[in-house]
Amino acid sequence: MKSMTKALLAGSALACLAVAGTTGTAHAAVGRLTLISGTAGVSFSYTTCQPPRDQPVELYEVDTFDNQPVPGCQVVLTGRTGASQVLCVGRGSLPPELRQVLRVRMQPGTAPPCAYGPTAGS
Repeated sequence: MKSMTKALLAGSALACLAVAGTTGTAHAAVGRLTLISGTAGVSFSYTTCQPPRDQPVELYEVDTFDNQPVPGCQVVLTGRTGASQVLCVGRGSLPPELRQVLRVRMQPGTAPPCAYGPTAGS
């Protein structure tokens, strides 16, 4: 009887540890940005935008994006021509002056939601 009670207590303790471990990591927000060029794509993941970070982009030309930023963060694309733009939240298409992306910057701020329809790439 004592060994059965010990086994139940040990099992309960392990279950509590497993639940505590998963709930602690489940609350961490992760921002994701995917840049798409034809059938190729590149993705960026981040948990904070403080301090702001620049990431180089290795795709030659980008057509569309899927932007899911961390709350309180925004993503700014800078093209090879020097043009830059805050990306909307969701899916969208890039204007011609930004299709040759030089870098991506994650920084504090708020981005508008993407519009729906043909111009948003949906």
